[in-house]
Amino acid sequence: MQDILLVHRKSNRNFPDVLEGSTSSASVSATVWKTCLRQILFCTEEDFKLNEKHFDADDEILRGEQALATLIEILCGLHSPIIGETEVFGQFKSFAEDRKQLNDVLFSDQQKWLNFLMAEVKKTRADYLVGMGSQSYGSLLRKQTKNSSSVTILGSGQLAQEIMPWFAHKEQLQIVCRDPMKILSVTEKYNNTVATAYSDTHIHGEALVIAAPLSDERIMELLHRQDTRPRAIYDLRGEENNLQALVAAQFPHVTYMGLHQFFAEIEEQKKDSQVKIQMVKDKILEKAEGFMQRTELRPLGWDDLCA
Repeated sequence: MQDILLVHRKSNRNFPDVLEGSTSSASVSATVWKTCLRQILFCTEEDFKLNEKHFDADDEILRGEQALATLIEILCGLHSPIIGETEVFGQFKSFAEDRKQLNDVLFSDQQKWLNFLMAEVKKTRADYLVGMGSQSYGSLLRKQTKNSSSVTILGSGQLAQEIMPWFAHKEQLQIVCRDPMKILSVTEKYNNTVATAYSDTHIHGEALVIAAPLSDERIMELLHRQDTRPRAIYDLRGEENNLQALVAAQFPHVTYMGLHQFFAEIEEQKKDSQVKIQMVKDKILEKAEGFMQRTELRPLGWDDLCA
């Protein structure tokens, strides 16, 4: 991990499509992990110097144990508006698996830092974060939709699939996506679930959950097909949008709740948790420092880290 540098960007502004790379033939930008709230670029010191002009002044540059500790904190949900959420860890595991399939040596099974990272995230969550408030978007949505007998989810990606089980008790769960056949194995697990395509569907749910990066125009198009509208819309898109204003103007009887409102609802709970969160962060940094001190540093670069 000593040779790896992380550029942590807390914005939606993407890194350039192509960055100069000194250590491999692959574009450095291919090793960017993105969530709805942040982007993390994995590179070497030399790559960083070659591309320094592309980075923002407020990008956070992390090295060594600080890089490792920050990654663990993020994957434990300590940097998320919903403290202890599990979705971000699932997203990173998928990202790491994709990098491994692309033969990225940095994310190979032999990487000591990656194995330590995965094990420490699981241990930290089990030791300190169980029962610490709402654990996922699904748990918050179940609370919000407790009076709705039917729910429609727009999207079939990882986030949509992770919140599906929270609606297993509903009379009807509708999944609207591009290709319903691709998630047939998922929807078949739930007797109350039907999947339909965007192109030929009508929204049936009393509550509508947006769990895909659809445009405002596409969502409004779907709403306009209906004779009756959902009573409430829960928008989980991370990017800025104007859907709340559009819904208020055209469907004033529909309640809208976006990510900012979800986050505000749990702000008080977060304040009560700050002391415990700082204690967990201190423990994580201590573990990261211990790992770095135990690791034999070698001069041959990334490939030698696999040893």
